[in-house]
Amino acid sequence: MDCDGLRDDQWERIKSFVPGGTKGKRGPRTDNRKFLDALLWMARSGGRWRDLPERLGDYRSVKRRYYRWIEMGVLDEMLSVLAREADLEWLMIDSTIVRAHQHAAGARAAKGGRMPRAWAGLAAA
Repeated sequence: MDCDGLRDDQWERIKSFVPGGTKGKRGPRTDNRKFLDALLWMARSGGRWRDLPERLGDYRSVKRRYYRWIEMGVLDEMLSVLAREADLEWLMIDSTIVRAHQHAAGARAAKGGRMPRAWAGLAAA
């Protein structure tokens, strides 16, 4: 199983947003799923276009198609629909993610510490 690729249920969910279809005498002219797998690989790896593995297609074609989809607004529409249908079931925020600073409890750093002069003037006003 390819960990960078879309699962079948994920592909079925977004297949209707992808332009193209089944035109052509021998089936679809482009493999949209492979293209989206290439975009996911780019997003996860942070690599350059030239670093794209050959199994995901020619990097020049993927790059050209990516910018064409940006101009057409395909990715914006797809991401806005997916953001509205977000599955937040597994979203958890706890102390392992959000850490408080050691001074966040509200106590003074030094007992009886003096207030700086600039702040003392503001406190008096």
